[in-house]
Amino acid sequence: MIDSLMDAPLQEEIQAGRAPTLQFLRDNGTYFPKVVSTFPTMSVSIDTTMLTGEPPNIHGIYGLTYYNQKEKRVVNFGTGPKEIFLFGVKRVLQAAMLQLNQKLISKDVKTIHEETNKPTASINAMVYRGKDHTELRPPWITWLTGLLPRKIRTEAPPIFSYGSIHTLDKRSNPKSMLSQFGVNDQFSSMEIISLIKKDKLPSLSLVYFPGNDIIVHKKGTSEGKGIMKADNQIASILDAFGSWEEAIQICSFIVLGDSGQTNMVQKDTYVDLRKILHPYSIMPLSRDIAKSQDQLILCVNERMSYINILDEEISYRDVVRLCKTEKKLDVIAWQESDGWIHVVSGQTDGILSFRPDGDYLDEYEQKWHLEGDISILDLTLDEQKIQYGIYPDALSRLAGTLTSNDRSVVVTVSPGYEIVGQGSPKHKGASHGSLHHLDSLVPMIVTGIKQAPEHLRLINFKKWLLQLLEE
Repeated sequence: MIDSLMDAPLQEEIQAGRAPTLQFLRDNGTYFPKVVSTFPTMSVSIDTTMLTGEPPNIHGIYGLTYYNQKEKRVVNFGTGPKEIFLFGVKRVLQAAMLQLNQKLISKDVKTIHEETNKPTASINAMVYRGKDHTELRPPWITWLTGLLPRKIRTEAPPIFSYGSIHTLDKRSNPKSMLSQFGVNDQFSSMEIISLIKKDKLPSLSLVYFPGNDIIVHKKGTSEGKGIMKADNQIASILDAFGSWEEAIQICSFIVLGDSGQTNMVQKDTYVDLRKILHPYSIMPLSRDIAKSQDQLILCVNERMSYINILDEEISYRDVVRLCKTEKKLDVIAWQESDGWIHVVSGQTDGILSFRPDGDYLDEYEQKWHLEGDISILDLTLDEQKIQYGIYPDALSRLAGTLTSNDRSVVVTVSPGYEIVGQGSPKHKGASHGSLHHLDSLVPMIVTGIKQAPEHLRLINFKKWLLQLLEE
């Protein structure tokens, strides 16, 4: 998994000769340029969907930050340095290290590591829940400052590596803050190489390369340095088999992105929801639990945001009316208690309403009731057949973030712009999170596997990988 890998820059790097390893895998396999990610297009919710085969409103992880309706508190896994500091470093670290895999991912779902009886590995993936009890040892600075305990119990796959907190091979040595304590591409490749050289590769290994995402955020989608660096690390992995040809004879390879990114415009880039919703009292970022005076909670995930309505006197329509005054908000959606999901836009009049199990069938064989203006989500109809436009699998992905009892409004912003709240990061190069195809479509290279997923969506990958493991 290469974070923020996209089709156009990947093709460009291959054509320029700067990604020879990925070219080799592509030329000896099959290339799929448009796999649909989940929504919101944020890594932690994407990875949880891919591993569980379920949307956020089933598996429970709604983004990098969201309001946990069950616990009545805000969860934040770390959206940016300033926001982490304002929200509280301890809260962020404990959510990611003590709660995500142990508590926050619903116990009603199983990851692929839990579902299969075959041995699996997880290397540098934030979402990893498995069946084996293990112990994490956080970096010394975190327990010395009281941010984390010295030891953390968790359940992980049989072969598990996550930076310096759980290392397979001591030679990887990811001890310093400069190396992000091992959460980097080089550490990921070194760990999987150690398994190859010891002839201990399990049936399935998920290896996460986070580096490209950081570069694209800073420099924009045309910057290919992150892909080139990932390519070099994958070359080292193939070299460990003796030769590249031998590698693809011994193993099957899937190279995949998690989300795309959208380049930022250089003027009037950021949409501040606090200004739009100024008539209401918004809970400050310094707290994770609301007080009686708090009317709204904002949970901003770069190019999308949740607006959680706490005050019973405030209706959906009150919030939506204010959101519609901002032309940059392209999707504004909420679910009423009767199960119907309604969608409007700051860019056009009209309303689209939908819910599952109707007479209209989409390309993923999902059935929907539709009423109103289908152009709001760029849908087209061919008799009873729904075709998606700029928002891939829009109905299912929007429905997967909403439940009828959480009183939240979901908003996304047009390409080129980013949503901000208190302390939100302001990316200069590119950003993601939205429903738009620029954020939502990722490429995939498959080498050594003839069978494709039932549908080219990450939510279908768990079923596909389990089938491959049983063959």
